[in-house]
Amino acid sequence: SYGSDAVVAASMVTSMLQGLKQQGIDACVGHFPGAGATTKDTNKGLATTNRSAEDFRQNEFQVFKAAIDGGASMIMISHMSAPALSGDDLPCSMSSVVITDILRGELGYDGVVISQAMSQKAISDYYASDEAAIASLKAGCDMILDPEDFELAYKGVLQAAKDGVISEERVNDSLRRIYRVKY
Repeated sequence: SYGSDAVVAASMVTSMLQGLKQQGIDACVGHFPGAGATTKDTNKGLATTNRSAEDFRQNEFQVFKAAIDGGASMIMISHMSAPALSGDDLPCSMSSVVITDILRGELGYDGVVISQAMSQKAISDYYASDEAAIASLKAGCDMILDPEDFELAYKGVLQAAKDGVISEERVNDSLRRIYRVKY
């Protein structure tokens, strides 16, 4: 975090991204949509924010937009719940409104989206590993970080792809974004 002034923070994020790129390092910026003013740490349980959508747009979104314009290779999605943005109590990491509509649509991000660690209590206390991974991928995440039960998550995602719950097109979109970073 570079502070509470969005203009200053955006400038600092841009400079940091430039410095990392000059050293051949790809950056991951987090945690979208902004983790300030939550009720709890997502490592310890479900965190919620009552901030308005306008507050996010005037503050954190400016910083994330600067990161996007600066070429951030990855953005990490928070597990917090932001009902003013999503319209429900789902964790942002499982919300297609937050990931697909806002981050990709409104802010124009076409890089890799990765979840926060799925082993965090905000997820593991409420969802099975396969359920959480599938929901995040369907919402627009490209990569799932640290599921509590990797084997269950892996097998669940494979079965969801076989059953058409996650489309082949959706998987290929993620693979293209990941390959752009890797290669």
